[in-house]
Amino acid sequence: KPFAPRPMGNRPVWIGYDANGSSGNGDSGAVVVVVPPAVPGGRFRTVETRRVQGLEFEAQAKVIEEFTFRYNVEHIGIDVTGGHGDAVYQIVKRFFPAAIPYTFTLSSKRTLVLKMLQLMRAGRWEYDRSERELVSAFNAVRKTKTQAGFITYETDRARGVSHGDLAWATMLAVINEPVGGEHDAAPFSVTEF
Repeated sequence: KPFAPRPMGNRPVWIGYDANGSSGNGDSGAVVVVVPPAVPGGRFRTVETRRVQGLEFEAQAKVIEEFTFRYNVEHIGIDVTGGHGDAVYQIVKRFFPAAIPYTFTLSSKRTLVLKMLQLMRAGRWEYDRSERELVSAFNAVRKTKTQAGFITYETDRARGVSHGDLAWATMLAVINEPVGGEHDAAPFSVTEF
């Protein structure tokens, strides 16, 4: 019931917010609503995405607050790295004290990407096929090496995908199920080469 006042009824959802950066490199920011599986090892479903480009941080927090009225929100993961993220988090935690701030580091990015890869490989993530921007955002996430030789992930900003904001927001939602958190179902592992 996408146009109902509560599209998912009372079913819990998880929200991810990728902050728009202050670098001016095409980073627009996004909020994504994901329905977690009802049973261990079940499928996640991205049910709503919203870009927050051009909005001040107060308005971005308001978008998240509006989602808390429409959905039964259990988790909000917020990117607080640079840009408006920390300011949005400070406002969101007033109306949703359980919001979790995430600072993007080499390790945290790797964990987010590996979790998403785990879901995709297991066929545990669903989205509306009309969400072309969401698919483009995930296709823009690339594994690279830092100058020191460490593996990290970044997004190709040159292809008009706005830094993969929808992908990172989705990952900030689904990480509420830790890597390996589906072990109550069938065993599964991810090996990266």
